[in-house]
Amino acid sequence: MTEDNLEAMNLNDLRQFVLTHQEDLNAFHHYVNRSKASERMIAINPSDPNWENSLEQKIQQITSTETEAN
Repeated sequence: MTEDNLEAMNLNDLRQFVLTHQEDLNAFHHYVNRSKASERMIAINPSDPNWENSLEQKIQQITSTETEAN
């Protein structure tokens, strides 16, 4: 897949492409970079005693943002 084709895909289509073409590392890197840029990747700190609450809040924030965008 070319760089232009990967850039033209929306993030959900790119995710699906990566899942069905797991050998395509370039596509995987595009997906990770774009996911980070759009704040869809969630990082947790397991030493934080409130990591579960933080995770739940971030998931709610992401899903409400995606719902508003659609």
